[in-house]
Amino acid sequence: MALPVRLLRGRVSEEALYAVATPAVIGGIIGARLFHVVDCWTLCGYDTNPLLIPQIWAGGIAIMGAVVVGALTGYIVAVRRGDIAIGAAADGAAAGIGIGMAIGRIGDIINGEHHAVPCAPPGVCVTYDHPDSLGQGPAFGPGDPRYSADPVHLAVGYEMLWDLAGVALAIVLARRFGGRKPEGRVFWIWLAFQSFGRLVISFLRVDKVGAFGLYQAQIVAILLIALSLPIIVTLFRMARRAPAAA
Repeated sequence: MALPVRLLRGRVSEEALYAVATPAVIGGIIGARLFHVVDCWTLCGYDTNPLLIPQIWAGGIAIMGAVVVGALTGYIVAVRRGDIAIGAAADGAAAGIGIGMAIGRIGDIINGEHHAVPCAPPGVCVTYDHPDSLGQGPAFGPGDPRYSADPVHLAVGYEMLWDLAGVALAIVLARRFGGRKPEGRVFWIWLAFQSFGRLVISFLRVDKVGAFGLYQAQIVAILLIALSLPIIVTLFRMARRAPAAA
């Protein structure tokens, strides 16, 4: 929270920021779990044992679910309060969300989570040999798509670097557009950037295939890009019209 507070200093009170951020974080956690449950409904046994669904401590969350539901929750709370510049708050939150995502990826790397495809240089190639690792699937035998006898891409490491690049982008844009109308441009540019990275990097991961041969995260990323681009264009058009009107 320290970074968003600093970026929004003088425009959004710290009390108001925490009042929005707290339920947004809770909503993000719930959304991350729900997206995972839907994506892994049969494979993880949630269809036969619904009691597993709330057991988030047993593992299994989807970062895109945290972004979507967390952002929606924050938006709803901000609208209900009525004393927060929503565009400004969203712009400041972008960098904070990105840092949270990057920190989460550190845990993924350490735990060896998320299956990846076989790797060859110049990729970052790793080998997981712990039987509980989900990065290479040593617990699964040959023939299982989650198993690889060869080194695999450190896909979650790539995502961590992309998350950090998104944080840097959000900070640069906040300094460029902060306090200038219309606000909200930083958030939507960051969201499009973040979603594009997830779409591309996910091709290096092995997951449950959904519609059109894509993974759930890729489908969500495409929808977020499709949502972000027209909003970005509209906001920049509004920015160009503002000086003329003045």
